[in-house]
Amino acid sequence: MLTWLLFGFTFFLWICAFTSPRVFAQVLGSDLGNAVSSDAFLNGLPPTSLVQSVGFSEFPAIAKEGRKVEVFGGAVPVGYTSEYADSRPQPVSSAQYESPATSNAIGSGVSNQYQPAAQANSGSQLPAILQSPSRTGETTRSNWRDRLGLDRDQPNFQVGYEVLGFHRSNDSIGPYSQGQAQSRFDQDISARYTFSRLLGGVERIEFKFTGPFHWDKQSFVNGPVDSNFPTSIAPAFDQADNHRLSHQIRLSSYELNRCWSSDELSTFFYGLRIFDHAESYRLEANKSTDKSALQLGTNNFLAGGQIGLNLFRPISQRWTVGFEGGLGLYGNFASGSLDAVSGSTSLLDSSDSRLRLTSVLTTGGRINYRLSQNVVATSAYEYWYFPGLATAAHQPLSNNAQLASLALRTGDDQLFRGWSIALSARF
Repeated sequence: MLTWLLFGFTFFLWICAFTSPRVFAQVLGSDLGNAVSSDAFLNGLPPTSLVQSVGFSEFPAIAKEGRKVEVFGGAVPVGYTSEYADSRPQPVSSAQYESPATSNAIGSGVSNQYQPAAQANSGSQLPAILQSPSRTGETTRSNWRDRLGLDRDQPNFQVGYEVLGFHRSNDSIGPYSQGQAQSRFDQDISARYTFSRLLGGVERIEFKFTGPFHWDKQSFVNGPVDSNFPTSIAPAFDQADNHRLSHQIRLSSYELNRCWSSDELSTFFYGLRIFDHAESYRLEANKSTDKSALQLGTNNFLAGGQIGLNLFRPISQRWTVGFEGGLGLYGNFASGSLDAVSGSTSLLDSSDSRLRLTSVLTTGGRINYRLSQNVVATSAYEYWYFPGLATAAHQPLSNNAQLASLALRTGDDQLFRGWSIALSARF
């Protein structure tokens, strides 16, 4: 019942997310190939002509917007980068120019009223706004950054590293050895890596990898000891000198999200996520005459979409506290295998697979501390809830039935929980 409620809630959130109107715009810089670099223009353009056509007061806006103005009848990009939006051209005094009557016209249909007096001097320099990008290395680099959509004044990327310590619930299995003592998994330490591309002030695309977690517990039972396996394979494991048991679990997560933030106090995100959960159980029975082993393995590959929201509240100038939550709808490609051998004889070799829909709920609390404008330290506690997994402990191994093959079950609910400490930086 809980699984179907999660289905419905997830579907509702996805409908809300994708039916809401969204308008996103990206401003691209002018093509460098359109830059004017003729020697006639570079060496003879009167700054006053440009002033008459555009006006000094319009330069910052034109440069910021990447507009073009008509000078000498041609489209000339004014201000190739945002650099020019911050530098206003300075008027040139009339003393720097003379009016030779015999000067030739430069450009089509425009007389050369203000030919620079120092034009013949090879050391003369035009204002920076008139220099060709091909002659100004910084301008060329700036255009390259603009064409990639990189902002020189704001951070373009965000990276994060997080250390996590997680526990797994429902980790008991069996007992399949009569002398086996039940024990729980210890906490496992792993990491989360985050890389984000910042798109403007409120939007970003992020990739996260969490894991791999690896829980492992081993036990050893001295004999003579019997097993609790089905009667079809039990004789190979009974009256053993000892039993050696191994139980292992592995978990990893991959996600690609698109996020929108508001003053870093609320973040809405949706995207794709993959969980890879694998489990194996092995029992070895050692006898003086031979050695028998049984191995049971399950794998859950969950792939689907998720949607989530993070909300924070400032409690001081540097501290914020809040909660984060996500809900996803996934297809679980579950598979399992069961093998048993005695010496060189195969007692059992079976496999099975299932495909089912499931939901995954992730939630937790988080505290942020801002070390600087672009560096934040974080501490959190998280919960991951998985309904309907195929686990080794949930498979039907009983000493009251004949076991001929594996019939995979996917009805086990699992809860992972743990703490995390993170450091993120924008640049």
